[in-house]
Parts: sequence; structure tokens; C-alpha cells
Amino acid sequence: MQSLTFGIANYRGRLAGFCIRGFILAALIAFGALLADRPATAGSCGAMTGKALYDCLATKLDHKADMVGRTRGDPEAPAAARALQTAASQLRAAANKGQALSAITLARSAISGVIQQAKAGGRDSQGYARIIGTLSEMATLIQQKG
Repeated sequence: MQSLTFGIANYRGRLAGFCIRGFILAALIAFGALLADRPATAGSCGAMTGKALYDCLATKLDHKADMVGRTRGDPEAPAAARALQTAASQLRAAANKGQALSAITLARSAISGVIQQAKAGGRDSQGYARIIGTLSEMATLIQQKG
């Protein structure tokens, strides 16, 4: 009888270990998913200033433009991707804070127009609203460190 009890206890211990490992893995995956939605400026760009900052932010905008451009079934996606690509090229060409902020402002204006078109068509515009938020954070970063 004792060996049977020991076997059940051993089985329960191993099962608890698997459950705990599974829970920790799920928590890490969920945490990683949350990090993916963090603003683009929270990454490595925050430590940069001047031209290096503009180039880093331009790279982030190019990445966003690629993501938006790959969206299927959204008639506003091509216009939004073009606006982000234009902002990225203007950021790379920016020689000072004013030019960099102008590029971000133009992109925000274009994305606001995309949001209005989406709303007029009865489509969801939350993804574009997040892009506006990211652009606003980029503008703040340029004002602080640019």
C-alpha cells in the first residue's frame, strides 16, 4: 500500500510541476505579446539624439508602413502606408528638430484623414488611432531629445 501512495504523491508532484511550468510559459508569452504593442519610441530610439534619433524613428515608421501595407481588405491601408513611408523619408532627410517635427505632423494629419475615411465607411479605425498615438509619442521624443 505504501508504494501505491508514494506513486500517487510522485505523480501529483510531477503534475503540479508541469502545471506551474505551463503557467509560467503562458505568462511569459502574454508578457511578450504586451511588449509587442508598446510604442515604437520605447525601444532603442529613446537613448539617441539628433540625426541618429531621426534615422531610428524613420526605421520604426518604415516597419509600421510595411505592416499596414500588408493589411488585406482595408481600402485605407495603402494611403496610410504611403503617409508613413513619406514621413520616414522626410525624417531621414531632416536636418533639425523643426523638419523632423514637420514630418511627424504631416503624417499625423494624413492618418487623421484615413481615420475619417474609415469612420465614414463604417469601418474600424482603432489601429490607425494607435498609429496616431505612436506618432504623438515620436513627436514628444523629438521635442525632448531632438
